[in-house]
This record gives sequence, C-alpha cells and structure tokens, in this order.
Amino acid sequence: MRVLVLDGSLVLPSLVRRLAPAGLHIEEASSFENAIAILTANPPDAVIANLGPANLPWQKLKSYCQNHNPKIPVLFESCVFREPQEAGLDSLNHSAIFLTKPYSLEDLQMAIRLLVKWVEKSHTPPEALSG
Repeated sequence: MRVLVLDGSLVLPSLVRRLAPAGLHIEEASSFENAIAILTANPPDAVIANLGPANLPWQKLKSYCQNHNPKIPVLFESCVFREPQEAGLDSLNHSAIFLTKPYSLEDLQMAIRLLVKWVEKSHTPPEALSG
C-alpha cells in the first residue's frame, strides 16, 4: 500500500514511517505541485498532507482524491488552520480526516490506521463485504 506524504520538511514523513503499520510504502512530496503530479501520474492509495501557511488550493487536492475511483482517503493535518473550512476545504466526508496540532503521536498513529482501514475496505470486492 502506497501513502503519499505532502510536507515541506522531513518531519511528517519520518513520523509516518515510524508510526505506520508494516508494509506501508511512504512516498514523499515536498511541494503541492509535486503532490498533484504524483496524484495524476501514479495515484497512491492514501494521502497525508501538512496544510502549511501558504495559500494553496487544498480543495483541488481534496476533490481529486474524493473523485478518484476508488476514493483516495486523505489525512489533512495543520498547525495553522483550526478547521477544514479555514484551509478552504469546506466540510469533510467519511474519507477525510482533519487533525490539528498539537496532537499526540497516538492520535497520528490512529489516524494513519484509519486511512489504512479505509483503503483496505475500498479494495475489498463487494461480494466479500456481504458475507
């Protein structure tokens, strides 16, 4: 399972590597443009994005992930924005999480595990879910 981590620093990707379940392949994007290029060329199974102070079109990233088939679950985390709406994300649905800093490592680990569960569920054939 591939997870794209969008962060301008090395902190979030290293935390995700440390907290993620075994077998998760972490791919890094250091800029919004790089993340969009990866999403369009070779979409990951999930995305974790650090919403920094830059005025970026976060709704574009969210829309791309939610319109993809299967949906690409996203964890948005930020120390700048307190609500998804402040970042221009409108409301979040069942395939997106918003985590505000400061948060505990346990909170981040739980959010990563939730992303993994969403991905596993979306890749399960419908007939397997009904049994």
